[in-house]
Amino acid sequence: MLKNLFKKKITEKEFWSWFEKNSEDYFQLDENNYDLLFNKLGLQLSKYHKDLTFEFSVEMDQGKREFIISAEGMVSAFPAVIKLVE
Repeated sequence: MLKNLFKKKITEKEFWSWFEKNSEDYFQLDENNYDLLFNKLGLQLSKYHKDLTFEFSVEMDQGKREFIISAEGMVSAFPAVIKLVE
């Protein structure tokens, strides 16, 4: 409980600013760095909303992967997903 008290929340703008700075690493994924990159991204996403998760498409489209943000069926987190991806 105390751990969450000190966790800094970030805004949509802060999340996307961070992601933009690091996006090339994610769109050009290498199986040698999945764990490190996914842990970093998961940490940033949880700073925005604790119940959100993500995935990347396996297939490349025009040299990029699709980045998917999800509430994994948690209806209470749907508004956070919508607000973040707007």
